[in-house]
Amino acid sequence: MEEQDKTILIPLEKPLADASGKIIWEHIELHEPAVIEVNQFLDKQKASGALAGMGHLISLLSGVPPLVIKRLPFTAYKRCESFLLTFLNYKPESLSADSQPQSSTVILLANQLQDSAGKSSWASIDLSEPNLEQVDQFYKTQTAKGGLPAMSALIAELSGIAPEVINRLPYTDYKTCEAYLLVFLNYSPTQDAGGM
Repeated sequence: MEEQDKTILIPLEKPLADASGKIIWEHIELHEPAVIEVNQFLDKQKASGALAGMGHLISLLSGVPPLVIKRLPFTAYKRCESFLLTFLNYKPESLSADSQPQSSTVILLANQLQDSAGKSSWASIDLSEPNLEQVDQFYKTQTAKGGLPAMSALIAELSGIAPEVINRLPYTDYKTCEAYLLVFLNYSPTQDAGGM
């Protein structure tokens, strides 16, 4: 995905205003969501439905309050949704379902990731095959909190990058990490590969 495709400015035919009428929005500016924002979207979607979930994500990314987003014209909403679905439905090209596990990989990031103090930064994420204990913890977390928090925790564990930093990872970079790890989590040996 090209960098210029990671942001969009959606003009509004009729500007939106807050309740006081003092703050006016003539456009909605969106960017690629981070893992934590997608997780909030999924929570809202589960609690309140698909439209409310997407409206919440639009609000998070644009900075426009949720009550104002509720008044967004539906065609503008659909343009926002269409843009955001390119990230939410992203599938990395480099890995397929029948990929053979590689013991380690380096995921190059589109933009450098930094901790909140600005003391550490990462241009890539080094991942390796998870061990049995890490996979067991992944499934326990998945059962308790859901797939996204579980995969984020596994990426943090394997990479040595703090979970709060991984939560700020752009979603397409997260999906690339996830695709690598799913090769292990979905692995089923064949007789040719030493299976039964």
